[in-house]
Amino acid sequence: MATAAAYYVVPRVARTPLYSHTLSLVGFWVLLTLYTHIGAHHILQAPVPNWLKTLSVVDSMAMMLPVFTVLMNLWLTARRRGGRLWRDVGGRFVMFGLIWYFVTCVQGPLQSLPSVQRVTHFSNWTIGHAHIAVLGFSGFIALGTMWHVLPQILGRRLFSTKLVRVQFALLMTGLVGFFLVLSVAGLVQGASWVSGNVEYNTLPMMPPYMILRGSLGLLIFAAAWVGLYNLVQTVRRGEHVVELAAEPAATSY
Repeated sequence: MATAAAYYVVPRVARTPLYSHTLSLVGFWVLLTLYTHIGAHHILQAPVPNWLKTLSVVDSMAMMLPVFTVLMNLWLTARRRGGRLWRDVGGRFVMFGLIWYFVTCVQGPLQSLPSVQRVTHFSNWTIGHAHIAVLGFSGFIALGTMWHVLPQILGRRLFSTKLVRVQFALLMTGLVGFFLVLSVAGLVQGASWVSGNVEYNTLPMMPPYMILRGSLGLLIFAAAWVGLYNLVQTVRRGEHVVELAAEPAATSY
């Protein structure tokens, strides 16, 4: 759904047709073919059949093909128009959502390799990866799409584009920090386990990371409340616009 939303928002904000309809079809069908087989890469360190592990790893690595196809198609659509995406409050979210998509879908296949999973799996590393997938890729694109289409649906301008930019800054700061802290914590845990330490010996190492994680999570929580306030105020008090097609309200800066 996030990918579909990006296909809608990027050409509209860039004011140019999609670079290639054929690439969009290739990305869709290859994604559909491969993605259903990769779930087992989350349990490589568990007692599952070797054939399932092998299939999962191969398909996980192959997932880079549809992901890069989608990203190339959207980035070529927006080439030489990055300024439009950055200035548009919805386009900015979508643009960075695609960057998070790139990071997620490079890290994901690489951490499906058994040699990597021996260190990273069942640790906070995986939790950090999950957060950039949900909050970074899907969440940023969902928010960008909402801020882009809301004025079109309501016939009102956004209550405050400044608040959207505040929300973006809070989310980026919180999520980048969240990801880095959890990744480091996961590597500390994994290295300790590989060295032969049991779980209760790693627990005393975690409090500093969890305190940082909680502090950064407050920024993400604050961003949610800023966005909710802006959404409610847009519905209640947003300035009415007559001709949305001529001047999309979400692009005001």
